[in-house]
Amino acid sequence: MRLFYLPIIVVVLISFSGCYSLPSQVPDNIQQQELSCIPKASTTNKTVYSMKGVGIDLPDDDFTEMKKAGIDIISTEWGMEEDIDKARVFLDKVYAAGLKAVMDGGFSYTAWGFTENDWDRLPRGKRPVWQKEKVQAWIKALKDHPAIYAWDISNEFGENLPSGVAAKNTEWPATRITTEQLKRAKADVLAIDPGRPIHARMYEWDEEVVPEHVKGLLENRIADIISLNLYSNYLEDGELQWPDVIKDVGASRVAGIKKMAPGTIVWLSLAAFEYHGLFGRPTVVSLNRDFQEALKIRDLDGISFFCWGPVDQWDPSCNWYLPETGADLWDAIQKNIRQSQQGK
Repeated sequence: MRLFYLPIIVVVLISFSGCYSLPSQVPDNIQQQELSCIPKASTTNKTVYSMKGVGIDLPDDDFTEMKKAGIDIISTEWGMEEDIDKARVFLDKVYAAGLKAVMDGGFSYTAWGFTENDWDRLPRGKRPVWQKEKVQAWIKALKDHPAIYAWDISNEFGENLPSGVAAKNTEWPATRITTEQLKRAKADVLAIDPGRPIHARMYEWDEEVVPEHVKGLLENRIADIISLNLYSNYLEDGELQWPDVIKDVGASRVAGIKKMAPGTIVWLSLAAFEYHGLFGRPTVVSLNRDFQEALKIRDLDGISFFCWGPVDQWDPSCNWYLPETGADLWDAIQKNIRQSQQGK
């Protein structure tokens, strides 16, 4: 069975500037809007809110609903395996709603040389191999779209690729994406689009000693934006393992990233999903708790929520779709954002 990506999307107001011309594919109603520039260095304490795992075929109303709720930036769990014209249509909807998007710049299985068949039938010994030409062609095709905010080059060091931790025939952790591979990925993306930030997702919140691959990511300043996954709904044998993870280690993990990589933007990803006995369904109480604990973390740049869905886009066995199957959680997210913006 295919493992769906467990990302966290995080994006920021960071020290990048530059305006992008509208692509010819953008409809007339979008062409009439004012061009949007990547924000310059932020001097405000505004918390950026993002929504992760946004599907490619959603109706326009989903995007406007997220924008109305206070979401600033969205991210995807799909990438280079999709048709480029469908990706452009998706970005048109993002832009029309006044949102920004973090797009695949190397987190997807396609970017690392895997195929659809590898999810269930991974050849023994197959490892991630960076696909420079494929990635650069994808970025060239999309980079002029004004809805793009950043490029995501890594989701948890490849743990959620077909050669990841739970795959049949895997050699994990030997199949982890290396520091040198990530450095090359960043360079190849910036060679095509030097004006946008590089984003990476990580967790490692249960490690007392910082792992070498995490040190490599931070000490080499590979990512401008770090999304930190702190999901309080992780299960083992049906039991929650660490419901107070954000309270217990959120502040220390954010501070650790900032210390090792000064100037890095950090967003914290909260659980708003369930998945096959591996992640339990959050309650409104647990989501509110996680949100309030996140707001207490000093120097945290943003909060994101995983995920919008539909999850069955990348895993046919899961039907998670936040505005329907998690309607109570979506209502809680909206209330929390609204109250935080009002200073309550």
